[in-house]
Amino acid sequence: MDDSLSESLHQHCSLWLNSWEEELKTDSFTLVRSDTLPLSTDWGKFDVSDKCFSDYQDKIYYSPNGSYALDLYSYNLTLNKKGAKIYAVLDADIQIYVIDIAHHQRLPILFLGPSASIDDGYWLSDSSVVLVGWERCVDCPEEAYRPYVCKINVFTGETAEYQYYAAFPHYNKDFLKQKFPAIIFDF
Repeated sequence: MDDSLSESLHQHCSLWLNSWEEELKTDSFTLVRSDTLPLSTDWGKFDVSDKCFSDYQDKIYYSPNGSYALDLYSYNLTLNKKGAKIYAVLDADIQIYVIDIAHHQRLPILFLGPSASIDDGYWLSDSSVVLVGWERCVDCPEEAYRPYVCKINVFTGETAEYQYYAAFPHYNKDFLKQKFPAIIFDF
């Protein structure tokens, strides 16, 4: 992992880096895949100002130029208001979207099943995002979870994936509770 990506991870994802059993060191991530993935061209109609999306307004990340937004949570984080409290239920699957603000549309850029998760992310530039999460360790003798970082150019599909050197017996399930302390999570 180069110094630039390492610095930006510390700047944007320090809570995530500290949410594991031990603080993750960015110099302990190794590049495991570099590829160009086929991206969907299926832009669907979508407006961030839509009433049904209002609960997620503060949970999207805008690109530096403000033209696009990264939506990490609306697919798998179901929010329900009961009086003054907000409850959340997590879906096992995750869908990540890029929203084109001016054209009122969104594009799915990543789908993951229950063996992996995206916890957080940010824009590295107007075309690249960084996603952080975990995946089940397939080569570990016992059930374990390995932190990973994925850098994606959302327009070309160029992807670089980094894995942490160690796996943990538990993923960082309390991360979203830390990130969104006003939400009550039903696990």
